[in-house]
Amino acid sequence: MTTRSVLFSTCTLFVTASVAQAADLPMTKGEAVEYVKVCSEFGPGFFYIPGTETCIQISGSMRALYGYNNIPKGSYSASPGKAGQHGSARQVDQTAFQGRFQLNFDVRTQTEFGVLRSFLSLDANTGHSGTQTRPFGSVTGSVVPVDKAFIQFGGLTAGYAESQYAFYDNYYGDTVLAPYAGSGQIGTSEQLAYTAQFGGGLSATVSLEDPAHNRTSLLGGSNVLPAVTYAGTQIPDIIGNVAYSSGQYDKVQIMAAAHQIRTFGGDLNGGGNSKWGFAVGAGASWEIPLLSGGYFAVEGSYSDGASAYTGANMNANSSAGSPADYDAFVINGETKTAKAWSAEGEAAINFMPNLQGMVFGSYAHYDAPGIVEAEDLGSGFNAFVVGANLKYTVVKGFYIIPEVSYEYTKAKIAGFNNISGNGLFNNSKAKTDSILAGVEVRRTF
Repeated sequence: MTTRSVLFSTCTLFVTASVAQAADLPMTKGEAVEYVKVCSEFGPGFFYIPGTETCIQISGSMRALYGYNNIPKGSYSASPGKAGQHGSARQVDQTAFQGRFQLNFDVRTQTEFGVLRSFLSLDANTGHSGTQTRPFGSVTGSVVPVDKAFIQFGGLTAGYAESQYAFYDNYYGDTVLAPYAGSGQIGTSEQLAYTAQFGGGLSATVSLEDPAHNRTSLLGGSNVLPAVTYAGTQIPDIIGNVAYSSGQYDKVQIMAAAHQIRTFGGDLNGGGNSKWGFAVGAGASWEIPLLSGGYFAVEGSYSDGASAYTGANMNANSSAGSPADYDAFVINGETKTAKAWSAEGEAAINFMPNLQGMVFGSYAHYDAPGIVEAEDLGSGFNAFVVGANLKYTVVKGFYIIPEVSYEYTKAKIAGFNNISGNGLFNNSKAKTDSILAGVEVRRTF
């Protein structure tokens, strides 16, 4: 046998054995690919999480904001109403640069008892804005706060959600720079709430909310006695509303809140006392049938010892400035509450399919107890804001929004207007005003 024959026979034997061995191995089929399925049950944008009966919607927006404000003239001090501790208006930011990326996760499951929903909204903010850009707050550097995080099941809402007192909330007018008074200043708060639906668009809600969130501060009336602060929380804020809704803009709501003022300090024994404050309000919005996409919205609130619910201190973080809106003052051991009221509104129309215009305004009045103003411990004030913006849709989901507003504050005592929340008080004037102008570039998805 030749060498070629031996090699051929060996190769043939090896191949035959390999095939025989392969025939003994178990055969497996490729795994079926599970494609993402659209979940139409809860509206557009939802899809099933693979392998589950749970649907999720991912949405969000990216905003780039640029603003400018002029600063009121006058002499400045580092303490309200105090001379000799000089500051300078040059310390206050006049330009604002800010970026904001918001990411929302809406997760829903249909159960035999109703829809089980969890919602998370995250903000990633960066830039340098001082504190005059109220919608985003003060940003220096980069922060990633939680905007909302709650669970809903049936009528239950548990977690960090928009206050049940709010009607004219922070997202209703969607202003770029301008602040405004009203329930929107409460914003998002920790809560445990239940909403009963009566049919036909009518509902009622009862909510227990974090009292530390829905308050301003306290002030004592003597330099001899210990400082007055809020004591530890004891009873949550109790909030209720009755609402009717028949469409996107056709809504009416009345609301009320009870707030415990529990003080610490203000007497030589370092004790305190408790008193109840409250707020009541109403809001309405409706579509303007003769104007495409047009609507009108108004709201009003009154408070006694719970000024945060009126948003009276709207100008505190603007270049118009504002005195502090304390919930109450403790004078010789007695708690005297402050009263406030506010009104706000807006109207919008679509001039063209890709151009919407909006005008807005708000007014607030705050009364400090008379004895407080007599001792230069605090100041009542009036404040208002008026403004307008245009929302131009470049392409679907991409907008350019220029805005201009005028802000005005008149305090009863000169030297109490805190300019732009920078701790500088306009010592020479009780009246301060400012013009804000800016533009926002926004993309939503």
